[in-house]
Amino acid sequence: MKQLIKIGAVLGAFLALAACGEQGASGIGARVAGLVTGQDAAPAAPANALVPATEMQANPGKYVRLNIRDQGAWSSLVQAAQNGNRTTWIGQSNVSVTFENGLVVATRGLPRDLMGAEVAQSWAAIRNGGGTAERRQDYITDQDGISAELLQCSIVSEGTETFTRAEVAINATRFKETCTGENFTFSNIYWVNRQGKVVRSLQAVSPDAGYLQIDVF
Repeated sequence: MKQLIKIGAVLGAFLALAACGEQGASGIGARVAGLVTGQDAAPAAPANALVPATEMQANPGKYVRLNIRDQGAWSSLVQAAQNGNRTTWIGQSNVSVTFENGLVVATRGLPRDLMGAEVAQSWAAIRNGGGTAERRQDYITDQDGISAELLQCSIVSEGTETFTRAEVAINATRFKETCTGENFTFSNIYWVNRQGKVVRSLQAVSPDAGYLQIDVF
């Protein structure tokens, strides 16, 4: 399928971070603290800003709901392209997110986008109930080139959790992935249902873009 998404120019210099722990003041992972519980992982979406959650719930596989945390912005995404096991979804203002098995592997239209990622080991660890993984994530450099960040990740199950979405109770297993690289550390949270599908997640994009709260309907 012809790619429908134009890659926007990325402005400004890449934010260089010293390696630090999850709670470090400059660490992207610090933004996750206190924000992720199954019931209130995201604030309520404005009623007039999105396709209603009830309509999303009634049309499984048609929509993804996105909360761009640092911007306080919401978007309803629809599928734009499919390439193997990677699916690109696009929403208002041409913000797009590409997923591989529910894990974010690229974004466009955000500050300092994630240009690409290799997450197969992370997904395998989730499917196995936990484990270790190596990730590669690609970012723009100051010279508009691509810099690869290699991260060592640990994935642990935090047990079962039930959250309510569009008045429907969803039972899921919550996983926490903590990744550490040379320049930064972050944590992702995934809620995986009984069918092995990531139905809700909180995933780091980049130090500038922060976190995305993602609901897959």
